[in-house]
Amino acid sequence: MRQIKLFFLLTLLAWVQAHTSSPNAMVDRITPRPTAEVRERVRAATGVDDPAALMGESFIQWVIEDRFIAGRPEWERVGVEMVQSVDAHEEAKIRLLNATHSCIAWAGTLAGLQYIHEGTHDAAIRRMAYDYVTDDTIPVLSPSPLDLAAYRDVVLDRFGNPAIADTNQRVAMDGFSKLPGFIAPTIRERLARGEGIASVAMLPALFLAYLQRWHRGQIPYSYQDQAMDPAVAHAICEAADPVAAFCADGPLWGPLAGDARLVAAIRDASDRVAQWLANRAAGLQETVHD
Repeated sequence: MRQIKLFFLLTLLAWVQAHTSSPNAMVDRITPRPTAEVRERVRAATGVDDPAALMGESFIQWVIEDRFIAGRPEWERVGVEMVQSVDAHEEAKIRLLNATHSCIAWAGTLAGLQYIHEGTHDAAIRRMAYDYVTDDTIPVLSPSPLDLAAYRDVVLDRFGNPAIADTNQRVAMDGFSKLPGFIAPTIRERLARGEGIASVAMLPALFLAYLQRWHRGQIPYSYQDQAMDPAVAHAICEAADPVAAFCADGPLWGPLAGDARLVAAIRDASDRVAQWLANRAAGLQETVHD
């Protein structure tokens, strides 16, 4: 019986490989959580009371791998980017957009801001995001078929759009999955090349400071994180050395967990975050540089 099942599975696999294709694709558009205000604007403009009304930015990107076994519509005529591989686009979105988004949300929350555009227009927070991309991330993604510097600038302009009214609460969520997925790869690749990680280390340092605020019940909204074990998160914050405990977490860092270079970089970045927040509280000129 097992041999018969295996035969049918292999036959099905061969048919699928011969007669179908599954092109990879990537989409990008910021769509904040729906609000009552957006619903009312839609009702006033259209007469339709739509409980699922959404706010979306004008920017739209759809990238599709041009690998279709039986032809396809001419999607490029309506703005779709047809490419041989979406890998470079995915990496740019994950590291230059998603990670930067989280950076601004964590920093903005620590600074007492509510919206992403507020943090993006804050000179110190914008510089953290800009330096992360420019100093550490673009170098490990280069060469690239994309103009990564231009992509960075477009992303920051998009984040600064006040009409979107995207909240730090929405973007700050799920740090325990975003760190290993969006940020750790850049740290790992920089270290493998024998290069510094001062700028990228600011992102986990911001998240650790954010987590410590959450631990003390000082986040002004409900933090949601599907990958976080609250007991583990509280233990990190209660440790005698929270930075070391944070850097030792295996699910967050994988093979890098406990690496002395990681600990040193995040310890230094945490000091810079603390100094930035102290300066901000004192009304002094803000700085996050070495």
